[in-house]
Amino acid sequence: MSIKNFLNIPIDETPPELALSVELRCRDIMASDDTDNIKRYATHLVRHQAKQDVFLASILSYLVETEATLAIAEVRKNKEKTRNWRKFFRR
Repeated sequence: MSIKNFLNIPIDETPPELALSVELRCRDIMASDDTDNIKRYATHLVRHQAKQDVFLASILSYLVETEATLAIAEVRKNKEKTRNWRKFFRR
């Protein structure tokens, strides 16, 4: 399953250059016999991914808060417009 859209934000496909670079790096790792370096590299990746997860979660939280604030402002604006029409028709 491929997600193409998240929170109304389009998700781009991976550029071919990046996909090729990742594939070459994966093949280098699989061909390596140096288990100590591979272990160090893998633990570094796990720690780095955890930092990225926290960063993305905070950005998504901020985005959702901003969207909610905008939605509330729009609802208030629409309420004011309907109040003005009600006053007009009551006269």
